[in-house]
Amino acid sequence: MTLPTPADSHTRLCSPADEVETPAVLVDLDVMDENMARYAAFADEHDVRLRSHAKTHKTPDLAHYQHRHSDGGGIVCQTLGEVEVMAQNGIDDVYLTYMVVGDRKLDRLTWLAGKLDSFATTVDGPGNVRPLQAAAERRGVTVDAVLELDTGMGRVGAAYEDAVDRAQLVDRQPNLRFAGIMAYEGMIFGEDDVRTPAEYEARCFEVMDEVEAAVERIEAAGIAVEEVRVGSTATSLYSGKHPVVTEINPGMYLFNDHNLVRNSPDVSPGNCALTVASTVISAPTADRVVVDAGSKSICPDIDLPPMAVGHEGVDYVNASEEHGWVDVSGSDATFEVGDRIEWIPPHVCTTVNLHDTLVGTRDGYVEEVWDVQARGKVR
Repeated sequence: MTLPTPADSHTRLCSPADEVETPAVLVDLDVMDENMARYAAFADEHDVRLRSHAKTHKTPDLAHYQHRHSDGGGIVCQTLGEVEVMAQNGIDDVYLTYMVVGDRKLDRLTWLAGKLDSFATTVDGPGNVRPLQAAAERRGVTVDAVLELDTGMGRVGAAYEDAVDRAQLVDRQPNLRFAGIMAYEGMIFGEDDVRTPAEYEARCFEVMDEVEAAVERIEAAGIAVEEVRVGSTATSLYSGKHPVVTEINPGMYLFNDHNLVRNSPDVSPGNCALTVASTVISAPTADRVVVDAGSKSICPDIDLPPMAVGHEGVDYVNASEEHGWVDVSGSDATFEVGDRIEWIPPHVCTTVNLHDTLVGTRDGYVEEVWDVQARGKVR
């Protein structure tokens, strides 16, 4: 645990949002509520389960919020450590979209499988199926195992032509239950020829048709496929319309970010609930200021700058660890030391993982302060 300092004292509830010490992560609760309602309504309309990904916020209170507002659809986690944090905070329906390897980790996983009301994990081949079976047998539990298919992302997942063999492998294990398919089509987001809603829908349906064909082959081999889980924030609203899909797993949609604004037809700056608030600490020239949000406050893991909120011609051009270099030459506004600028981060998930707390605001006042309890829980 880090040593608490006066700066770690929680921001006071009901205090003005513009008095929150910077750098700070602010969440506009009205926008977040609208984002949640939109995906929940889509899931209801298309008769799919909304199981939201918690890796974006890593915050149990927000996981409970998602669970409540999705008719108890449960949550998704990306690491075993995230699952443990959520379980310790009363979340009892979790899907782990990751392959867990190593005896000690598998013992942690099978302990969770025996404790949670509903738990499933992900596999894609013998190298993770057989060790999972051995661990489940040691613990004396049955673990739900979801088979991931590689939809073309080229990361993990069984190839379509291997789908039947891999499903049969899982089905043969006495301590595993074949719990369906996961088919993550996130590579569609950002493809050069996919920009409009019509292009997104056509491309998502193209991939889901291939998934459906694999599902039909698995079922023809005598194995029921009860669940097909898909979706990123950008693709869920299209893939979720396909009849093969039973569950969508978006994550960033609660907050959104600059990358989604740039590449998704469904996200505008007004849909971005999360911003990083910064303060101008230096104004060395007429066309340049420096803010206190550098690379340790806004993660620079993708080639896209933070987007200034409410300021045209204000460009975040460079970052060192605690300094953000801002070109204001294109702005009509004048910035002085002490002024505040809020930024939509390029990648919200990795930015949240840099911070201990999220500050929820409504109508200019602090209404919530959340601990990011699963930050750094990568094991």
